[in-house]
Amino acid sequence: MKKQLFRISLGLFGLGVILLTGCSKDEDTTAPSLTLSGDQTITVSLPATAGGNSAFAEPGYAATDDEDGTITSSVTVSGSVDMNRKGSYTLTYTVSDKAGNVATVNRVVNVVNDAEVFAGAYNNSVDTCVVSPPSAFSATVTTSDTVNNLVKINNFGAFGSTVNIWATINGTTTGSSISLATPQDLGTTAQLTTIFSSDCFVISGASPTSFKIKYTWNDGANGDTCWSFYVR
Repeated sequence: MKKQLFRISLGLFGLGVILLTGCSKDEDTTAPSLTLSGDQTITVSLPATAGGNSAFAEPGYAATDDEDGTITSSVTVSGSVDMNRKGSYTLTYTVSDKAGNVATVNRVVNVVNDAEVFAGAYNNSVDTCVVSPPSAFSATVTTSDTVNNLVKINNFGAFGSTVNIWATINGTTTGSSISLATPQDLGTTAQLTTIFSSDCFVISGASPTSFKIKYTWNDGANGDTCWSFYVR
């Protein structure tokens, strides 16, 4: 009798194990869904004056999980954006569900100088005050890291490789104006004294770029009015 009861109990136990196993929940291996509001790549211009941009405004994000529902509050964001310095910044968004499944999305924010197309070497430049007729010289243009449309012209007017003049190129279309602050040093004693605004403009804002500047310089003893043509 006892042996028979034991067999019945063992059978019932086995049936219970089978039932429990059959009803167990499948393991959660599905990662959450993580989406970004706005564009995944954002381009922002530098400010017109250094430090003039506001802090980066996060466009938003949302996360949901097939088991846990809405889990947006669990999203973490790593990385930062300096809206006042040229560069490419990556923000990384991460979220995990209760089962430990992880989803990650990146957003890239490019802070740019809109005059970047003008950056580079100008090896076919001429200046009317260097020799007559003008001969070619090399100049280099670099863009400011902190102020939009501001560029630095190295070897301005062929005054030498140590001479840098700052100018603002106000657009990329043909005829866009170029402005320069005066005075600016042109070496040990010479100075850029006058700019002729109507004769300082973009010749071509598409690669290969070119532009011209009409100016007056003086070193206290000598001076002249010159044309500088910067040509790729």
